[in-house]
Formats: sequence, C-alpha cells, structure tokens
Amino acid sequence: MNTRIPLIMIGMLGLTAFSAAQDTETASLVTWLCSSPVVAQDPQTSQALKIQVGTATHEDVTRLLGKPWRANNDADCDATQYGEVWEYLGADGGGRPFRIHVAFGKDGKVSLVARIPQRGKALVLAYAADAADGEHHH
Repeated sequence: MNTRIPLIMIGMLGLTAFSAAQDTETASLVTWLCSSPVVAQDPQTSQALKIQVGTATHEDVTRLLGKPWRANNDADCDATQYGEVWEYLGADGGGRPFRIHVAFGKDGKVSLVARIPQRGKALVLAYAADAADGEHHH
C-alpha cells in the first residue's frame, strides 16, 4: 500500500506534464496562425479568423465578411441534414486566388471555416466537432 502512493503521484505528475504540453502546442498553433504572413497580408483571412465557430450565425458572418460569392447546400443524401456552405473569393498579397469556406450546421451556427487556395492545400482555420451526431448514415 505504501508503494501505491508514490506511483499515483508519479502518474498525476505525468498527466499534468502531458496536459501542459498539449496546451503549449495549441497555443503555439494559435500564435502561428495569428502571426502568419498569410494572415498579415490578407484582410479576408484575418476577418475569417474572427468568426466564433459554434456560436456565430449567418448574420455574424455577413457582418464580418459581407455577402458570400456563393451559397449552397452540399448535402449528398438529405438536403435538411446539413446547413449551408458560404464561399468568399479572395487573393493573397501575391495575387494568388483563394476561397474562404464557411460551413453552417443544421442549427444555423458556423461549424467550419477554411481557406482554400486555387492550388495547394486547404487550411482549416477553425472547426467544431459535432458531438451530438457522431455518425452519418446513408
């Protein structure tokens, strides 16, 4: 029984260190996104980073980004299953085009914000996991 206490303490210290490492990694990602040259040179992406995923509504997004270039519903099997997707056109400091992609959940709240260049990899700026609907059934 006396050996269990030190083992429990070591386990707790390990979990604390792991948790601190996770927080540091997240903080450094946020710092990188907010200080990235892409954001500094691109006002549209900077505005998109202000969208509060999980709480922002259509009105909030319109206030930040204006009227979308295109709005559609990408539901593949049931048009009421997913909310709308709004897209905005933009260009970075070098004139390379991109889209800001804002997806809304069925509840009308923003669930995903991404920056999609014409060529290259998409950058997810923010997203909210849908805890209520774990799976999609066809």
